[in-house]
Amino acid sequence: MIELIPFIIIIVISYIPSFAWLGIVLSQDVHPEKSRDIALAFVLGSFVAVPVVLFAIWGKEVLGAMNIILNPIMSSFIFAALSEELFKGICIYYFAINTNKWDEPIDTFIYAGTLALGFAGIENLAFVLADSMGSFESMRQLLILRSFSAVLIHIVSSFFVTYGLLFLFKKHKRVLGLMIFSAGIGVHAIWNIAVSIAQNTGILWLLSFYLIICVPLFIGVIFTVKHLRIQSQ
Repeated sequence: MIELIPFIIIIVISYIPSFAWLGIVLSQDVHPEKSRDIALAFVLGSFVAVPVVLFAIWGKEVLGAMNIILNPIMSSFIFAALSEELFKGICIYYFAINTNKWDEPIDTFIYAGTLALGFAGIENLAFVLADSMGSFESMRQLLILRSFSAVLIHIVSSFFVTYGLLFLFKKHKRVLGLMIFSAGIGVHAIWNIAVSIAQNTGILWLLSFYLIICVPLFIGVIFTVKHLRIQSQ
């Protein structure tokens, strides 16, 4: 466990990937949001971890009391991918979509990405603290790896969930909204499963999955964001 590195430094280092990607996300805004709103969205993203963890603890206790045993894949889907994206979606809706902060199409990416990066930051901190090596070098390698994998997955999945929410509130586009919303949860779930499989099959399998599935998704998000920027001008 971490012994030599002061805890405050660990927190800062753990959030560096999120701060780096936040700069890229905010650079896509056509009419920049208030710094206060962005900061609050980021912090709110970190605090989403609280209901997610509580839901997992209480949910598993309830299922245990009912003698219901979920397989690892289903457990990961319900208590990780599904719960994380649902709670992030709820926060985005009440913090941004349902307020006057939401005033242009590109806000879909700005607020979804900002909140997702706040969550990714606290998740990075949890992984760093759980790292048995506890050295600066192991932290650096872990965070670099997550910067181009899990952190990006959080941005993409939250973007899909948020984009889907917008269509769900449009009477004639609810089916499309449900499909996009579900895709966000699905992307997150598939990534979790891929990581679990890679623990037994090796990093090469995960790299292949990343190139075949994730990279096209990232490219799709880039083109969608470009379209939202044009609509916001």
